[in-house]
Amino acid sequence: MSFGPPEPALSVIVVILGGGAHLERCLRTLRQQENAPPMEVIVPHDDRHAEVAALRAQFPEVKFVRVPGERSYAELRSAGVKAARGRIVAITEDQCIPPPRWCANVVAAHNFTHAAIGGPVDKQQPDSALNWAVYLRELGTYMPPLAEGPTHALTDCNVTYKREVLQAIADVWAEAFHEPDVHTALATRGGTLWLSPALLTYQQRTLVLGPALEERYAFGRLYGSLRVQNVSTGKRLVMLAACPLLPFVLVGRVLATVLGKRRHIGPALAALPYITLFAFVWAWGEFVGYLTRRAK
Repeated sequence: MSFGPPEPALSVIVVILGGGAHLERCLRTLRQQENAPPMEVIVPHDDRHAEVAALRAQFPEVKFVRVPGERSYAELRSAGVKAARGRIVAITEDQCIPPPRWCANVVAAHNFTHAAIGGPVDKQQPDSALNWAVYLRELGTYMPPLAEGPTHALTDCNVTYKREVLQAIADVWAEAFHEPDVHTALATRGGTLWLSPALLTYQQRTLVLGPALEERYAFGRLYGSLRVQNVSTGKRLVMLAACPLLPFVLVGRVLATVLGKRRHIGPALAALPYITLFAFVWAWGEFVGYLTRRAK
């Protein structure tokens, strides 16, 4: 009688955003984890990521899962979760730099009954004003310090789940793993979303302006299209009408965060022109998403 390999305690899914040196750095920090549990690292990728071929040889322990064609981040997350065998499933992105005990802390956190546990995301320093703007706009909400306890939202670059609770709602993420839909489904079933400061990770991603603007538009349009899938025409019209105010709201949120926490105020002020530009581009994308109900 033959037996398969033992089930790992932890599956870490790394979604490619930056690729190249970003992905290599993330995989290297996962390889160097202290007191790491039995674990597997999974990198779902589509046909755009040619660098994967070289990284296969450099990281033979990593499971690279090819998804043919060009796929969204949500589709890649879904492919990674389907390939996971661990009792706990962690999802991160290659822009993140997990501290040395991140994996051990993930497993320890799941000794409690919470369905999903996420952590804060801080900025790796130093960095350019453009890259600060990306961090503050996309991840500023998760800037430490954050208190431990129940929450309504967790970021998709630093979130972990018990695999059994994901399997129970597999129909929600089978095609595309959108964390708001997943978290709503978990909460509906009585699962707790929990924020743990022990799961802190760091972010650093190098971008240039053109691709950064394209990404803000794409994310805004995706967000808008998802928000209006099941709303009435009247409510959708109200949301469309409110879009001109949205850039000011988005910039105000960033400033309120850094001023309220008294952290990263200098970099935020230096990045303010980019933050403002990103807010207008995101708002335009969100408007188009509301209008068309399509992500593309």
